[in-house]
Amino acid sequence: MPDTTSRSNQPRSSTALLFALILAAGTALGGALIAGAIRDARHFDQAVEVRGLAEQVVKSDQASWQLGFTTFGADAAGANKAWAEKVAALEAQLRAAGFADSEIRRQPLSLFDSYGNGGNLPPANQRFRANGGVLVETADVDKVDQASRATDAFVAAGVVLDNSYVRYFFTDLNRIKPAMLKAATANAREAADTFAKDSGVKVGGIKSATQGLFSISSPVSDYDAESSLMKKVRVVTRVQFFIE
Repeated sequence: MPDTTSRSNQPRSSTALLFALILAAGTALGGALIAGAIRDARHFDQAVEVRGLAEQVVKSDQASWQLGFTTFGADAAGANKAWAEKVAALEAQLRAAGFADSEIRRQPLSLFDSYGNGGNLPPANQRFRANGGVLVETADVDKVDQASRATDAFVAAGVVLDNSYVRYFFTDLNRIKPAMLKAATANAREAADTFAKDSGVKVGGIKSATQGLFSISSPVSDYDAESSLMKKVRVVTRVQFFIE
């Protein structure tokens, strides 16, 4: 009789082999796609972090001018009266310089009895000492700058100042923030481009960005930041760029 068993097994073996080859090819192709996706993901995740700096010199928009002086008297009433006369003369001089009453505010008065402290005692007509002054607060910073340099006018009016201290402030930060952040980001990209050029890669889009704090100081030195009419505004941003 013919051997029918071997004939029937031959098609099955061929079919199984074909399925095995298709499965192997599919597995290899799938593995290649997964490996490529992993490489692309790793490549996409590569980034460089740089810092961007922006600085701008601006003019102060608010001023605070403190003027103080001292008067004496044989008693508290005498010292207080002398102080009232001096402060009135000081206020009149400030008005003559162009300041409005709403910009001038009297500071609290302090009275001292020198005889109560012992030590070297002053003459009897200077037993009591009164300390005080006025505070000028205004947005007219140029007027303060000019008047504070002409303290001889106060001397001519009979007021000898113990102190004359001016502080300037810049309060309009929100107006310049957007432009400064844009400039800081552009500066960061320049730094990233330099890195990319040296490394043989290309800078892509922004992955993340962190805004630093804005600082306001003197354009010349941080030690005279308050007394400087001009201010230097500075911000540093931290930006991560994708590397392509």
